[in-house]
Amino acid sequence: MASSEADSRLKQVLVPALEKIIKNASWRKHSKLAHECKSVIETLTSPPKSQSPSSDDAIEPEASVPGPIHDGGPVEYSLAESESILRPLISAASSGVLKIADPAVDAVQRLIAHGFLRGEADSSGGAPEAKLLASLIEAVCKCHDFGDDAVILVWKAKMSKLLS
Repeated sequence: MASSEADSRLKQVLVPALEKIIKNASWRKHSKLAHECKSVIETLTSPPKSQSPSSDDAIEPEASVPGPIHDGGPVEYSLAESESILRPLISAASSGVLKIADPAVDAVQRLIAHGFLRGEADSSGGAPEAKLLASLIEAVCKCHDFGDDAVILVWKAKMSKLLS
């Protein structure tokens, strides 16, 4: 995975947002989302496993394909790692529940602002990392449909930060 410094910076962005999503998730309706968030928190906060060659690498080619999450330096997260980290944010933003979507949108904004999230988004059959980014952006943009004026103002402020 990535270096410990990058992990700690990534943890500072993601763990509070994921914990807020878990706190606000209705356990019956969003139990899968809460479980995904807990899994990512556990992965980010657990000590890194030693990288030893195994037969698993041959079975999972996505483990070696670079993903859209970078540490701002030479370390890149694999596509599989990036997807496991971003999937709960996509689900939270797509939940239709403001209290769940807001921390996800905030986390995405911070990932972009801190340079952790890079790449091109292409939902029309591009590379897998481009499809992942496209689904993330689509989920965040659909949060605009909540219609609450305060949410729209916060959403616009966050998006203007992203674009500047």
